Amino acid sequence: MKIVVDITREDYADFSKFHFMKTGFRKTIVFYMFLLVVCLFIINLNEFGWTKTIIFSLIYFIIVYFGVNRWINRLKKIPLEDGSILGETEYEFLDDGIIYNKHNSEGKVNWSIIKSFESNKNAYFLYIDTLVAFVIPKRHFNNVAEMIAFQSLINRNIQK
Repeated sequence: MKIVVDITREDYADFSKFHFMKTGFRKTIVFYMFLLVVCLFIINLNEFGWTKTIIFSLIYFIIVYFGVNRWINRLKKIPLEDGSILGETEYEFLDDGIIYNKHNSEGKVNWSIIKSFESNKNAYFLYIDTLVAFVIPKRHFNNVAEMIAFQSLINRNIQK
């Protein structure tokens, strides 16, 4: 199966968000909840007050929400325009591996290098390492049957 994909900054940001939600979200929540408890303890050290606790908590959650959201949205600015992540890539999925070809690189990887196969509503991710994956946007498939065939091909080969 051959497929040509064009990876955009939005695709990269989508992958980064997916990876963050999969691996770092719980740690981030635990950290910010711990920080909230410490801050609430400090502001209520002399005398406990429901009003200041609720107001501080609301402001804290708003700041954290927008801070994390801003950080995630800035991730799409990371790849260089002429780097190896963005742009058009041709993939050929064979029984013995995956061949990829870009304007600035080409290669072949064996199926054994694929650590996991994940997906979200926008793309498929073939992880070859903890933070590195081949991103295959779903918009490059013509129909649902092609997506099902692709998933089947990947699942069949990564379980070898």
